Amino acid sequence: MKLHIFNPEHEMALAADADYMALPHAIQEFKTNLGFLPALWAEDGDFVLVDDVLFALKALAQCRSRHADVLFVTDEDLRHLVFSGFEPWGWDKAVRQRLADAGMDAGALPSDGDLAYIRFLADRRNTMPALAFLRSGLEGVTCGESRFCKSVDEVCEALCAYGSAVVKALWSSSGRGVRYVDGDSGKSLFGWIGNTIRRQGGVMVEPYYKKVKDFAMEFRACGGGRVEYCGLSVFETNKSDYAGNIVAAEDEKAAMLRRYVRDELLHEVRQRLECYFTESVFKDYKGPLGVDMMAVAKDDGCGFLLHPCVEINVRRTMGHVANSFDVPPTEPARLMRIVHGVNYKLKFDTMENNFVKVI
Repeated sequence: MKLHIFNPEHEMALAADADYMALPHAIQEFKTNLGFLPALWAEDGDFVLVDDVLFALKALAQCRSRHADVLFVTDEDLRHLVFSGFEPWGWDKAVRQRLADAGMDAGALPSDGDLAYIRFLADRRNTMPALAFLRSGLEGVTCGESRFCKSVDEVCEALCAYGSAVVKALWSSSGRGVRYVDGDSGKSLFGWIGNTIRRQGGVMVEPYYKKVKDFAMEFRACGGGRVEYCGLSVFETNKSDYAGNIVAAEDEKAAMLRRYVRDELLHEVRQRLECYFTESVFKDYKGPLGVDMMAVAKDDGCGFLLHPCVEINVRRTMGHVANSFDVPPTEPARLMRIVHGVNYKLKFDTMENNFVKVI
């Protein structure tokens, strides 16, 4: 019986690289309200660590989605239980320390070396060699490049080369560590860039592309050089903020992308990623992986290009969540999204002809 933990602050924890960290109120609220999420992909009999058991039971009941028969537990309960393994959203020092403080055996938790390796893999610099591998021989139908900059002067050089650009911290959740640059930039932007370089040693600068569709490929590294493909993830964003995932059969998701990307190209990229994750610096990693991609409009307006590696997520993603549902081809697609009223909630809206119908 495994213990699952939803720790959406994972990227913040990687950036802080500390055993303890204070969470912003919004992140803590998000974590508490959606702590039940692992019940959607766990197995019957597993445990899910939450802040409030009664709240988790109520939130799961309101979710109205298929889920496993799990037992919700709090930190105080852990001292009396034994688990076959631990499955957080992502491994970092903070979640390990939480489990250690709750009395879990240190020998069953990742070592300092294990966590340093995961943090290294999550560094956005790893998109550069991945892009080179994925685009080799496919330059005419793909796009994507990035520069690692260690100073504000190097950032300015990249901005002059790219014009409109995206500046990213090496470790961060997408919405918090990303800045869009178009034309003249104010002092606040360069203040953020300078502070980020001092804290993390550099930033990534990438061209701003005319994105027309977000999607991803989800994987699970099983160890021993074996990688499982978990499916496509078709999702919506508001700039860099997550807005929702399509829950549908794999063929239907592929059909949604066919307007922008040929099936043969997607298959080639999938095979290359499976190879890359077993032969590159990722070969010793064991756990979930997600590669964000996008379809990009060509500058001349005639057709689209595939950006095959916008981000590599060394953790579970909402795409993994959406793919955890076994959707038969006859079942209509749904949009899985997170809404915020009094609390954060997970909602599923039906889709008809790719349009959302709220029920």
